[in-house]
Amino acid sequence: MPDCEIKIDKDYEGPSVLELVDSLDGIQDPIKISWSNSKNEVALLHKYPQKKFILYVNDFSTRDRTVATLGLSLNLEPVTLARTKEVIIDMKTYDWRNFCREQINGVAPKWLLLKLAADSLRKGNSPALADIIEPLLLRGVNIADADVLLRLKSKVWR
Repeated sequence: MPDCEIKIDKDYEGPSVLELVDSLDGIQDPIKISWSNSKNEVALLHKYPQKKFILYVNDFSTRDRTVATLGLSLNLEPVTLARTKEVIIDMKTYDWRNFCREQINGVAPKWLLLKLAADSLRKGNSPALADIIEPLLLRGVNIADADVLLRLKSKVWR
C-alpha cells in the first residue's frame, strides 16, 4: 500500500490518479491528486506501493470511506476522544445528540465510538459500548441513538 495522506478541500482542482497514470513513474513524491475513491482509482493506487500520495477529497464522508477502503488509520485527537466519552457516558455532561450534529463537519461519531470501544477492549475491559457497536455499524441503527442503546445495555435510566 502506498503512503497516503488525505486532505479535505472541496475546491481542489488537480488531476486524478487516472489522469496521471501514464506519467506516475516520473512524478516526484508527494503526488497530489484529486480523489473520489472509485474502484479504478483504488486499484491504480495499489500498483504504486513505493509512492507517496496526497489525496484531496471533497468532504468528510469521502475521507471516511477512503480511510476504510485503503485501510488507513484515522487520526483522532485525544481531546476529541475524551469529549466523545464525556458526552455519551457521563450523566452530568450528557449531550450525545447535539455532539452528533456538531460532528457533521468533523470526524463521524461512529468512528469515535468504535475507537473508544476498541481502546477499552485492548485494555481487557468488557464495556457496554462494545456491545452496541454491531447494531450501529451493521444493522443500520442511527448513530444518534447510541446513547439510548448504551443506557438500555447498561440499565441506566434517567
